[in-house]
Amino acid sequence: MNIKMVNLSIEYSDKKVTPFGGLSLLKRFLDKTGIVSTLNDMNLPQPGSNRGYNPSDIVFSFWLGVWTGASRYIHCDWVR
Repeated sequence: MNIKMVNLSIEYSDKKVTPFGGLSLLKRFLDKTGIVSTLNDMNLPQPGSNRGYNPSDIVFSFWLGVWTGASRYIHCDWVR
């Protein structure tokens, strides 16, 4: 697995941030770091049935749940 470091510039502002603006910032962060492609390249255990979820989708949905304020595991399941 090859992981490269990316320089991300972080700036502070007094401007209001909407929930959509925060999620678009999160999307740009994910795109710039390439974490999704790295997650897809990892050797995660595959589901045993045709109804199983892709393991990278499960991890990604858990991350999204945590980043968007899920306070219980069931909230992360709803995102999935």
